[in-house]
Amino acid sequence: MPQKYGLSEAEYELMEFIWNAGRPLTFGDIEDYLAENTDKNWKKQTLHTYLTRLVEKGALKTASRIGRRHIYESAMSKEEYISHWTHSFLDDSFGGSLGNFMSALTGNAGKLSQKDIEELRRYLDE
Repeated sequence: MPQKYGLSEAEYELMEFIWNAGRPLTFGDIEDYLAENTDKNWKKQTLHTYLTRLVEKGALKTASRIGRRHIYESAMSKEEYISHWTHSFLDDSFGGSLGNFMSALTGNAGKLSQKDIEELRRYLDE
């Protein structure tokens, strides 16, 4: 199953809906969205499992409760989440070194070409 920013396809689809909603949502709101806008025919327990995973991954938080109903909202904006994931990926995979990342990306085994260095300089100057 493909991943996007550390989220499964289904988790990412849920987060896209939550980010686009721009407001806290009830479990019922999310359930209604799935029923009306997707081909997913999930049981309540399946949706609950996905929402719990998103909370554990730090993308989602339970804002409050109304009676027995949880209110969900994104823990951070989409841009903040992507930035957080990217920094974690860089730290975990390349020791936090942008140089190591660029070397791996360009296939230069630890050495950037002059062209790569100039391109990075232009990017940083902007």
